[in-house]
Amino acid sequence: MDSSGFITPPPGLIPPRHDTDTRTERMPARTPSLPAFNPPAAARQDAQQDASPAWLVMLPTGARVRVKGALLVGRNPVRFEPWMSAELLPVDDPARSVSKTHAVLEESAEGIRITDLHSTNGVSVLDAAGTATALVAGVATPLDAGTTVLLGSYRLQLVTG
Repeated sequence: MDSSGFITPPPGLIPPRHDTDTRTERMPARTPSLPAFNPPAAARQDAQQDASPAWLVMLPTGARVRVKGALLVGRNPVRFEPWMSAELLPVDDPARSVSKTHAVLEESAEGIRITDLHSTNGVSVLDAAGTATALVAGVATPLDAGTTVLLGSYRLQLVTG
């Protein structure tokens, strides 16, 4: 051991370097050799569908929930045929005017529609003047962006985002 605190290897243990000049050689530029990826038609179609506006349910709390396919709404919603793969949206309704599984919101090619699932207090749509129009239970009704919906006395608004 030398006095600097470093261990010095015995002579001849490490071969001398002969490449200590200061030349810098640049490597040739690399070009990608991978082929271009063309997604299958189904993936392109999905991407085009994703470009359509997303439907959102705006709750009284200000929270927004995305409608993807079907969304069952109620105090404690449960899936049943034909909506076994639907998302569930439980709402907090202190007035208890919302049924356990009150209505279903579904995306369609034309936009969004709502169906009253034979709830106790019904589903109504408010017009611009604030007049409520009751919907027929079991019948899918198309809705426009900005529509206010009443599930019993619980208010939701449908917006695009």
